[in-house]
Amino acid sequence: MNKIGRNDPCPCGSGQKYKKCCLAKDGLFEARRREEERAVQAALAWLEERYPEEVGAAVHYDFMDDPDDERRDAMDALSPRLEQAISANIGEWLLADAELDINGKDVKAHELILGKGGPLLSAHGREWLQELAKRPLSLYEVREVIKDKELILADMLHPDQPPVQVREKAATGFLASWDTFGARLVWQDDSLVMSGAVYPMERDTALDCLEEIESEIEHEEGDPELERYIKTSTIIDYWLDSILETKPFPELVDAATGDKIALTTDHYRVTNWEEMERILEAQDDVDGDRDEGWNRFVELEDGRCRSRASLTPKGPDTLEVFCRTPGLADEARAWLEDIAGGVIAYKIREVVDPRSEKAREVAKPLPESDIPQDMQRQLIHQYLAKHYETWPGIPLPALGGKSPLEAVKDKRLRPAVIELLKSIDQLEARRINQTGGEPFDVTFLWERLGLKR
Repeated sequence: MNKIGRNDPCPCGSGQKYKKCCLAKDGLFEARRREEERAVQAALAWLEERYPEEVGAAVHYDFMDDPDDERRDAMDALSPRLEQAISANIGEWLLADAELDINGKDVKAHELILGKGGPLLSAHGREWLQELAKRPLSLYEVREVIKDKELILADMLHPDQPPVQVREKAATGFLASWDTFGARLVWQDDSLVMSGAVYPMERDTALDCLEEIESEIEHEEGDPELERYIKTSTIIDYWLDSILETKPFPELVDAATGDKIALTTDHYRVTNWEEMERILEAQDDVDGDRDEGWNRFVELEDGRCRSRASLTPKGPDTLEVFCRTPGLADEARAWLEDIAGGVIAYKIREVVDPRSEKAREVAKPLPESDIPQDMQRQLIHQYLAKHYETWPGIPLPALGGKSPLEAVKDKRLRPAVIELLKSIDQLEARRINQTGGEPFDVTFLWERLGLKR
């Protein structure tokens, strides 16, 4: 994109010059941000100086929830980026939500800061801290990303409220529709902005967090202070758990066989390549040749094919047979020994967990393609169009073996269908962020299933 000149027409369409319109607004916005940051730092420094023990106890017991040795070890192993994120979130929590034990009495930290004897602050800095204290943390879902300009966010804890426009530039570079995170939205002049502290979560984690908050609030009597405490503490707990707890890798299952995926390579010695080539060429379910290797496939009902084994010549007398699971490899071995037992001899098997470091080490980068990028994107779109055209009718494990078309008629399963569609949207947005081009529009899937996006 060409750089906009100061005297060029503003791209917002106001008719004014850029320097008199959006450039000036951006400059004012950045100046306000710097003033707010100075107020935050002054307030935190004042708290640390006046109430160091009380602040330390609040962070340890309330924010970190009295961490055990294992969690403290996990903290020590965090990357500098995550350490910085925790520090920033703690700082804002102290100013907005923390209570300090002052002589046996719980006192809001922001009341100490903004009260008599607090730190010297500019008028706007004081307004900013007051706004932070008024605005609670909540869980948000990204509905739309407007690059370099704003986000459209929906409050997951208040689904009856309409989505809001949030002035935000940096996060539009990496967020995608349906991403979820905890945040505090505050008013700055005439716009909502993100306060600075952010608690990003995977959708599954955010949905679990949402469920727990709703369950806890349901048993209370509508006390706003208690509800705010429940929301804040639960969001913080789930976020900390997501970055501090070492989670086991999920077990990967082959969709075709239901077996656990374990990358399996069998090595065979070939005594007569000409005869081997003749045998494989005669098989109806095998494609390929010695130069490119062979693929044994099974044809599905919808006309697509699924690979069952890949056969790759290696050196003068070796054939490697790769399968997704040991079960498929056993089947391929029996098949090969039946059709070509006279010209091959089994040597050894290698099995690699796809989640292991070794699997990542042996993975080879794809060679650069001679196909132009525009053509590659067109081919991808054609593939996605074919895939998603049949997707609504395919039985899925996530829907209890039902297809999306069947599951959407079941009130219990309809939310799961919606979540699958949101995950497709997310994947598309992230693919485009990484590769460029235009995202594949799956609006037709929502419409075909009779769902509102």
